[in-house]
Amino acid sequence: SYSAPIAVNTPMVVRARVLTGTNWSAELSNPFYPPQDLSRLLVTEIMYHPAPDALGLTDPDDFEFLELKNAGATTLNLSGLWFSGITFTFTNGTTLSPGQFFVLVRNPAQFAARHPGVTINGVYTGKLDNGGETITLSHALGGKVLSVTYDDLAPWPVAPDGFGFSLVPVDPNANSDFDNPASEN
Repeated sequence: SYSAPIAVNTPMVVRARVLTGTNWSAELSNPFYPPQDLSRLLVTEIMYHPAPDALGLTDPDDFEFLELKNAGATTLNLSGLWFSGITFTFTNGTTLSPGQFFVLVRNPAQFAARHPGVTINGVYTGKLDNGGETITLSHALGGKVLSVTYDDLAPWPVAPDGFGFSLVPVDPNANSDFDNPASEN
């Protein structure tokens, strides 16, 4: 029993039923996702066409990664957000504090070998297209959170296209127009 509104400050499942006399109703269960400002969730790095390893023994695509940053002043709850272009869904309870990064990789072992000491926060399936594509992060209840389009043709930077460099925004703390080659390095 409750006598006041219930605050829903984080994504949660609310379950309820009613007692009438000695009979309980069926339980109703619904997920709730409180509104939050995700505009400061930024894509800060895309390694879409990695250079091969020195011996050429590993598929270069196994070194791919995508980095996100919370450039805002409040902790973001990423629960249920999901990517298309690559396949990844943030598990319930995933949060990103202000200034914190979230690194998604294709192959954790190969990423760790090339980037020792970098924390891996998630593993996606699929792969980033070496020729360019659109990657979209969507809300669990539908709707786009952010979308990034990149390409490997001029006027896009050439260094990230197989030469060992990643694609990064000119200003990693701003909501860059990632779809604009002039705003990328």
